[in-house]
Amino acid sequence: MFKRSLLSAAAVAIATLGVVALPSAAHATPARERTATVAADSQDELHPELDGLRIRAVDSADVYLVLDGKRHLIPSSVTYNALFRNTDGERLVLTTENITDGGPLMAYAYLARSTDDPTIYLVTNVSKREITSAAMDKFNFDRQKVRTTYPWVLAALPSDAPLT
Repeated sequence: MFKRSLLSAAAVAIATLGVVALPSAAHATPARERTATVAADSQDELHPELDGLRIRAVDSADVYLVLDGKRHLIPSSVTYNALFRNTDGERLVLTTENITDGGPLMAYAYLARSTDDPTIYLVTNVSKREITSAAMDKFNFDRQKVRTTYPWVLAALPSDAPLT
């Protein structure tokens, strides 16, 4: 009974992390057919339950942040270090291809607040997103790395939906 519960919990965890099961050797298809199938199936798969996770495929050095159910490439270690406290909470998965690609974060994306307002924003892709206190922890953003800027700088950027 315990073994069955453990296997069920593992299956749920694997499904949540977006791991794709490959066909068994008896029913194996060529790699390019498997890749095409995964790509076709993943075009509209949003995973809002994964928001805030940083994921990396086993066979890749690329790290993605899941925002709005889509994966966004973190383009460099400079960008990564400007946003996050540490690498704790980074999840290793078999593939990231089954999560819709939302495009990369802007190089040098950063956290900001204005001199006259304590609200913290994620500034990336020429827009700003308010970050709630709960989202700061959920996304592992580093409060120590928030830049203080003039109010007109943030006011000039369009707002996207807040991160909660």
